Amino acid sequence: MLDVSLATRNPGTEYPFEERQAIAPQKIGGDTVSFDEAILKGNLKAMENGDVEVEGTLKVLAHGRCANCLKPAQVPVEAAYRELFQREGDPEDDEIFTYTGHVVNLEKLAMSYAVMHLPMRMLCREDCEEYVQYLETEDNPDSCQKELPGQHPFAALQQLLEQVSDER
Repeated sequence: MLDVSLATRNPGTEYPFEERQAIAPQKIGGDTVSFDEAILKGNLKAMENGDVEVEGTLKVLAHGRCANCLKPAQVPVEAAYRELFQREGDPEDDEIFTYTGHVVNLEKLAMSYAVMHLPMRMLCREDCEEYVQYLETEDNPDSCQKELPGQHPFAALQQLLEQVSDER
């Protein structure tokens, strides 16, 4: 929570801040990603109309599963932000940030920027290749394809083709 009472009394003046913000775990692509406490550093200033602009950087460590091997993975997330918090905005509107009284809640901002700046694929380590090895069926006798030959999408067509060939 960011106290903006001094800024609202002195519109246009910038005030530095550093806040810690918890971010709730988020369901992303069927997996749950959790976050350490986010650190938000920056400046805030109030506008003549009472709105408050916050600008700075967010840093947080995200935890999920490796996209290749499904082992635990963590990735640092860093994002620059610049947002306007409207004093009289609708708090239910997901498109805008709002505040009431003299306190700006940074929870929605932290969650939004942390999720938007996650990598497309989390990896347990940069050189993780277990997924690639898993798919190499000719070189990997323990491969899923070798264990379940009839489970690929065209298995039924393959069986029909073999049946027609045998009949000829």
